[in-house]
Amino acid sequence: MKKTLLAAALLAGFATAGVAQAETSVTLYGIVDTGYGYSNYKYDRDGFQATSKSSGLVSGIVNGNRWGLKGSEDLGDGLRAIFQLEQGFDLGTGAPSSGKQFHRQSFVGLSSDNWGTFSMGRQYSAGVMAGDMNVNGWSLGDMDKVFGGVGYGNRIDNSFKYVTPDLSGFKFIALYGSSGSDRIDRIDGESYGGSERNSRVSVAATYANGPISGAASYDRQGTTNVEDSITSWHINGAYDFEVVKLSLAFGQDRNGKLGWGGNGGNFVNALGNAANLSAYNDLKTNNYHIGLSAPVGAGKLYAGVNYSTSNLDDGDKWGDDAGNLSTYQINYFYPLSKRTGVYTYATYGKNIGYVRDLKGTEAGVGLNHKF
Repeated sequence: MKKTLLAAALLAGFATAGVAQAETSVTLYGIVDTGYGYSNYKYDRDGFQATSKSSGLVSGIVNGNRWGLKGSEDLGDGLRAIFQLEQGFDLGTGAPSSGKQFHRQSFVGLSSDNWGTFSMGRQYSAGVMAGDMNVNGWSLGDMDKVFGGVGYGNRIDNSFKYVTPDLSGFKFIALYGSSGSDRIDRIDGESYGGSERNSRVSVAATYANGPISGAASYDRQGTTNVEDSITSWHINGAYDFEVVKLSLAFGQDRNGKLGWGGNGGNFVNALGNAANLSAYNDLKTNNYHIGLSAPVGAGKLYAGVNYSTSNLDDGDKWGDDAGNLSTYQINYFYPLSKRTGVYTYATYGKNIGYVRDLKGTEAGVGLNHKF
């Protein structure tokens, strides 16, 4: 009799645990991505020459390396409490890629099957979510080397974000955030201490239904570095013909390039054009993208072009030292399983960072694993 009661108690305990597990879940996940890469940047203008070459292990080519925790709790009636904490790191050294503990994402919120998702914390802008719809390039060939507002630098601190549920293929996204403090102290009517609020507004709409997908976004960032707010908008679309998928995008940046990854780093700055284009008064750029991808064997082959014109060649800016930026890439990703794949890529860029006659090539092979 005692054994029967004990067995019944154990079964009841397991059942209760099973119910609790179904109601609350926490997932450990991540991506590890690295390979061998080669890059060669050359600048040759008016008798002045400069080169920068590198080769060896490159961390995070297709995806930035990361690990994270995400979870949800069922609150009933289709409502869930959610959270996500995500940290990036350099796979080659093990070092964190930022001084922030969870710099990639850190947010908590509520999600409903009927009403959508509301979240608060450090999270991607609506522009990033819209740009993700049809982006296939990597490293120098990535769309964010030309377009502002869609790069992964657009993680917004202290932000509130709302995403609608799927509405017959449509989703709408709205974000508001501030990277500064709300607090402004005043003594006798004069500001003292505190910090001016540099607010970010980011909105987007996406659509995906069958072979058709598309998105549009608008971002505005207040800043003390330029006279007017920095703005960025873009629209993209794609159609999958099965044998080949065509993607197109167009966008404009004003007074800077939000989250831009195309400044060329220290090498460009060493050439004398050290201006930070993330915030640059009266900057205007027009950005274009075209991509083609097709299944080849079990993998996917991609070829894409990014191109951008600017007014940096005006006499009151860089003048003849500025040129139109363009990048060309071909890459191939071959899945070994649902979570692991190998890849190769080659890229050529011209007038990188809008610096006239600065050319660059990149190539490499690597391994990508998701867990």
